[in-house]
Amino acid sequence: MKLQMAVVQETRRIAVGTAILCAVMLLVFLLIGRMTWQVALGALVGYAAAVGNFFVMALDVQRLMDGIDPNEDGAVKRAKATMRLSYNRRMIVMVLLLGAAIYFLQASWITTLLPLTFPRIVIKTWQFIQNRKSKGSEA
Repeated sequence: MKLQMAVVQETRRIAVGTAILCAVMLLVFLLIGRMTWQVALGALVGYAAAVGNFFVMALDVQRLMDGIDPNEDGAVKRAKATMRLSYNRRMIVMVLLLGAAIYFLQASWITTLLPLTFPRIVIKTWQFIQNRKSKGSEA
């Protein structure tokens, strides 16, 4: 399976946006005087989990779309079931890895978990920007 350019571009966008939001989060911790190595470690682990989760999800979607015949009976139903299974697997792995980082490595739980919300913020912000651009070009 050859990695599609869309997967690379979207993952890159998520990685950069999530890194910026993690930097802002760390800056806030620095400004309020709560910056420790556990906070930084949590941000690093959370960043890796958030971007890794997005990348694996994008790969699963690509793999699924490459192997599906939309005209086949039940293909959509099987695709939904496959994605649900992929989601469940990714969540189990993330709970185990992040739980281990928090418990064994003493990473800050807030900076470990908060970056998991950052890809959604990046996606929504990018959609907002694209909608504004398309409305601006119509006028």
